[in-house]
Amino acid sequence: MKPTQSPIIPTELTPLLATSLLGSTPLAWLPASDIPQPYQQLLVHDHDMTSELAKFHGDTITLTVLQAQHTDHLYLREVTLHTATSGTTVEYGLIEILLDSFPPDLRSRILAGNTPLGTILTTSALPFRSQPQGFFTVPADTLATIFQHSPTGKILYGRYNHLLREDSTILARILEILPHQPFPLITDH
Repeated sequence: MKPTQSPIIPTELTPLLATSLLGSTPLAWLPASDIPQPYQQLLVHDHDMTSELAKFHGDTITLTVLQAQHTDHLYLREVTLHTATSGTTVEYGLIEILLDSFPPDLRSRILAGNTPLGTILTTSALPFRSQPQGFFTVPADTLATIFQHSPTGKILYGRYNHLLREDSTILARILEILPHQPFPLITDH
C-alpha cells in the first residue's frame, strides 16, 4: 500500500468526534486506488453519497440523527442512513454543516433532521459538488452497534468529503463510513 497524506479534519468536528461512536479511533488513510469494489464505486466519485447509495441499493435513503449540536452558524450531527424499504443501515456519518452557506429555506429543512443532506441538496435549486479529501479504513468493531457483524469484514471503508457550492464555498464536511457486507450490485441497463 502506498503512503497517503492524511487530510486535516477541521477542529469544529472535534467535539462531535469525541462523543461519537467513532471516538478516538484512528483513521487509516489510503489511496483511492486501494479501495476494493463495491466500495470503490460507492466512495470514489464527485457526487453526494445519498444519491449514490439510493442508486446502488435501488431504494430511497432515510436519515436517523444519533446526536446533534447546533450553534448559530454551525450544525454538527452524527447520523446513520438507511434504505426505506428494509431499514438496512447503509452509512454511518459525522457531518459539519455550515448553515450560513445555505439559503434560509434549506436551513430549516436541514435542522428538522428528517431528510438526508444529499436529498435536500439534490431536490433544491442550489448547485453543489462533492470533493472527496481522502479515503480511510477503521476497524469494523468500532461501529459494531451500528452495522451488522460480518465474519469476513475486519475493516470498514470510508471517505472524508467536502460538499461545495459552485463558488467553492463549503456547505459541509463529512466523514462517511460504509458497512461491510455483501451488497447486491445494482447497475443501470
